Amino acid sequence: MADDATLNFLKEMLGYTEAQWETWKSNPRNLKIVENLTEIPKYKVVFEVTSSVGCAAGHKVADKIVFDGGGCLLCKESPEKICFGLLSPISPMAGIVLDKICLGEDPTQIAFNSVHCVDVGVDRGGWGEVVVQAKVEKTQE
Repeated sequence: MADDATLNFLKEMLGYTEAQWETWKSNPRNLKIVENLTEIPKYKVVFEVTSSVGCAAGHKVADKIVFDGGGCLLCKESPEKICFGLLSPISPMAGIVLDKICLGEDPTQIAFNSVHCVDVGVDRGGWGEVVVQAKVEKTQE
């Protein structure tokens, strides 16, 4: 169970009214998540480009798009330009990692960790195709 200080901090941070706060607290899932919040900053999700053909945004092999454990894009650790067609399929994967952390599961274990951008590639009528592989890194203990 989370301590009162943590709960009060969350209530203030989220800007909930008393009614919203009571609704939030009545959901046992939320309290379970709070128990694992301190684990979120201990991880990064790195999406490394493993294949890139015809990418108009200029993504190339070995480029890394990096999110923190909470699913926030780390702009300073990522390319200056990121194609929205690549963000679309990687965003849910970053969400899966956050979900695993919040449930107290090992987020480094992702069974299907590769996705490609929404473009189908020149051979199928598109312009290009970028494939990335997700790796979850522990940044601290």
